[in-house]
Amino acid sequence: MREALGLTPAIAVAPKQKPRSRATYTLVELSVRKKTGGAPFRFQHRSSSISKLTAQLEAEKAARKKGLDVWVVLDIQQISE
Repeated sequence: MREALGLTPAIAVAPKQKPRSRATYTLVELSVRKKTGGAPFRFQHRSSSISKLTAQLEAEKAARKKGLDVWVVLDIQQISE
């Protein structure tokens, strides 16, 4: 009778898990040198931005923060996994 009147406690239903969205990021590769000089080497930065320009600026800022001089942008790739 309680069921007919709607007085039974609600049955707890576990929330459904959403399927994971694909990871999308922008990989920027720069040619950099140390402030003291030396041979250039490759610096990679992974940005969550979908804008290539924003990702490039973030990468250059990260390289400068580590005390490196940016010489040239080697590659910018947008990657979806």
